[in-house]
Amino acid sequence: MASLMREDRFVFQFGTEEHVLRVQEMLWGPEGWPAPCRILVPASYRREARSFYGATPREAAEKAAEYLAGSVSPSEKLPPA
Repeated sequence: MASLMREDRFVFQFGTEEHVLRVQEMLWGPEGWPAPCRILVPASYRREARSFYGATPREAAEKAAEYLAGSVSPSEKLPPA
């Protein structure tokens, strides 16, 4: 079955890390997502892989940014002196 998706990118800096979040917005296709917009955050040595959904691309990006901000170690939260 075909689907139509739009992709947006959000870039945010947290401490010394820069994150690029790719938001996928389902415009047309099979109903399978709990909300129209989705971000897939890959796993790293600090966190598990997770999917975040939102009614808008910004809402999904804010949820993912909060998750990523919480997974950064305390020494990385402050810029170097």
